Amino acid sequence: MDRFFDILFSSIALLLLSPSLVPIVITLKLTGEGEVFFLQERIGKSDEKFKLFKFATMLKNSPNIGTGTVTMRGDPRVLPVGTFLRKPKISELPQLLNIFFGDMTWRSNPSANRL
Repeated sequence: MDRFFDILFSSIALLLLSPSLVPIVITLKLTGEGEVFFLQERIGKSDEKFKLFKFATMLKNSPNIGTGTVTMRGDPRVLPVGTFLRKPKISELPQLLNIFFGDMTWRSNPSANRL
């Protein structure tokens, strides 16, 4: 049942947000380095690897430049449009695709949600 709700709610969210997401995709494609998504490898259910989607807000080779994987305020590796997308966490919205594809899910098992 959890999977059904993952598909349902992520589909609705993607549909409702698409008028905002499409201009962002076009802007990212035309500015910066032409990349739309940054794919980060993560470990999911049953230790399976998956690619986490985020909007590309930094230079492609940014981990090998400057401070590495740590981003500082005013970091020159962040693209101009990236600053706008990062502040309100808009850059995280593509993770709805991961939920839709089944890479990420919310668990209704209370013991799975403990810290």
